[in-house]
Amino acid sequence: MKTNAIIIKTKKRIFGNLLGRNLSKFKGSGLDFREFREYIYGEDAKKIDWKVSAKINKPLVKEYDEERELRIIIAVLKSGTLFFGSKKLKTELIAEIIATLGIAALEEDNKIEMMFLGKNKKIFKPTKNKKSVYSFVDYTLKTNYLKEDYTQNDIDFLNSFKKSLLFIIGDFLKPVNIGALKHETYIINVRDKFEENPEFSGYTEIVDPVTLNTANVNFTKSAISQLKKHINRLDTDIFTQCKKHKIPYTKIYTDEDPVYKLIRLVR
Repeated sequence: MKTNAIIIKTKKRIFGNLLGRNLSKFKGSGLDFREFREYIYGEDAKKIDWKVSAKINKPLVKEYDEERELRIIIAVLKSGTLFFGSKKLKTELIAEIIATLGIAALEEDNKIEMMFLGKNKKIFKPTKNKKSVYSFVDYTLKTNYLKEDYTQNDIDFLNSFKKSLLFIIGDFLKPVNIGALKHETYIINVRDKFEENPEFSGYTEIVDPVTLNTANVNFTKSAISQLKKHINRLDTDIFTQCKKHKIPYTKIYTDEDPVYKLIRLVR
């Protein structure tokens, strides 16, 4: 699917405004430091920054501006396993998700930081430009995911950014720790039903999309059962972490329209 087709399809979805209103409920949730000013007699002394005041021997108070816009980070965990799909590629599904979140957020006059994390990072500058969604979707569709992979360091890297509303998108086919993230985090797990339940048997040559190594594998009932158990363990792990840390989580398959699950996610 081409970039323009995804954007047009997304804009026609009747639930776009509803998603935007759900996102907007997070506005004004924090304060931005602006400057120091002298303490005024009669103010609450708890406001004084004693460490800074001691340096100049004068009581100073921090001034803040209320945040009037929502900061949103959309982070995609790049991996060769995203270049797969029986109905459509997982990367195409991710493009639809990014378009949906991006259009809804920018319509509400929020700022977006878009990033793709892995061996070859791509980080777009924070923007409120609605046309930027085309660039996000275009990169999602055209970038090469083969031989790509992310690490725990990529997850931890997200803490170097100012506290934001964070959407992490990936297929989570490897264990990660998300418990230490400081952001208002949402996890979006993208999958294809075929990879969770392969419907074939016998010897098949498979390619590791991360290393590009090939192997001739005999898909017996036992082998398929082990594969299902492995994926179930990964899913249970990420879901358990989300539940423990109260992080909203959803799984979206390549044969699904992502809008409905995204609306439930941000509610």
